[in-house]
Amino acid sequence: MRRKLELLKLQIKSAFLSIPKIILGTIVTAVLVIAISTCVGIATAQDSDLRMKVAVVYPDYDETENSDSADDNKEFRYIKMAFNYVSEIDTIKNVCTFEYTDRQQAIDGLRNNYYVMAIIVPENMIRDIMSGENTPVEVVCPSAGVNNTSMIFREMVRAGGSDLATAEAGIYTFDDLFNGVLKNYRGLRGTHENKLNDIYLSYALNRSIYFKTRDISVKEGLSTVQFYVCTAIVMLLLLSTITCAGNMKGESRSLAKSLKGAGISAFDTGIARTTGVGIVYIMIFEVIFIIINVMRLGVPAISGVLAVSTVGEFIASILGIVVLVYAAVSFINCIFSVVDDTVYSVITVCILGMACMYASGCIVSSAFLAPGVRVIGMYLPTNGLFTLACQIIKGTVDISTIMTNVLWIIIFQAAGALAVKIRRDR
Repeated sequence: MRRKLELLKLQIKSAFLSIPKIILGTIVTAVLVIAISTCVGIATAQDSDLRMKVAVVYPDYDETENSDSADDNKEFRYIKMAFNYVSEIDTIKNVCTFEYTDRQQAIDGLRNNYYVMAIIVPENMIRDIMSGENTPVEVVCPSAGVNNTSMIFREMVRAGGSDLATAEAGIYTFDDLFNGVLKNYRGLRGTHENKLNDIYLSYALNRSIYFKTRDISVKEGLSTVQFYVCTAIVMLLLLSTITCAGNMKGESRSLAKSLKGAGISAFDTGIARTTGVGIVYIMIFEVIFIIINVMRLGVPAISGVLAVSTVGEFIASILGIVVLVYAAVSFINCIFSVVDDTVYSVITVCILGMACMYASGCIVSSAFLAPGVRVIGMYLPTNGLFTLACQIIKGTVDISTIMTNVLWIIIFQAAGALAVKIRRDR
């Protein structure tokens, strides 16, 4: 036991001697992570309005819209009123926007991919609707480059047209019924038509009939900023392998055999190495966490990211940081033990770590991932790391998440020790 404690003491001392290098490397890595996040944020902001642009073409648009008699053109006013009404429905507002233009501009917009669809409204359409004449609206799609956007809009138009046809058939059948069998009750036709219209409108405007709601903007109840802060924390821990590679490097085969002869197993050396490096990173993250909590008093905006509000939550978050760092360092130690080459170990940790983060929905929301990838991501260690990071900044650390990460620590340490034992005993 004394020899094991001596080994642990040496590993901790070695890690503390590397503190300047680790701090400098952590700062450089943090700057890199922040730079990447900023670039992603800028790109996301530039593409923030991803709604489909749909051109609405009405005959003689230029004359109607720009002339003094625009208000006198009831046909165009009703057309615009209808599209404005539709565009305010949440289901439509979140998917597309309507722009009024002439036919040539609409065609040009389709050719340069500015518009995804063009709706050509026929002349006297409102008058035809009022008289019961079925005048079709022309929908123009791009002749090439059909993508998911145009397919979605096509299905929306098809579904809307089907519902409209059903409603028209119901209304006309109702009128025929009152004009024939129920002609003695024509006085009640207006009241019953209004009720029927209410039924059709309530059906058409009920989003749950057509769409299933799924929140894809957050995970674990996080805001977008909190989500990417947690992503940066996990990424920073995994990329720390670049800084602490010298401390995580395994023993030579001869030294490993000497340690075995002294009664120190491969599991013991892995625990000692992980603990030495882990203590340094735990201290760094604990200090940063405490400083940020103090800064909240003078910078209220920080409270929008760090939501720890009670002493109990603060203590739980402190404990969570210990488990989070130790689990991440255990993962790094496992890779170094299996690969047994410093350069390839660093590369493996970075590539495998980023792949696991992506599959776990830590880089982009899991709602955007393939179903199979989402299922796999739920059982990856990065999912446990990310969940714990989320709970730390929210002050909601729970025992189940702690135990999940403790289980991963045991698995990583056991796997690393097994790899060292196999290589040592060959």
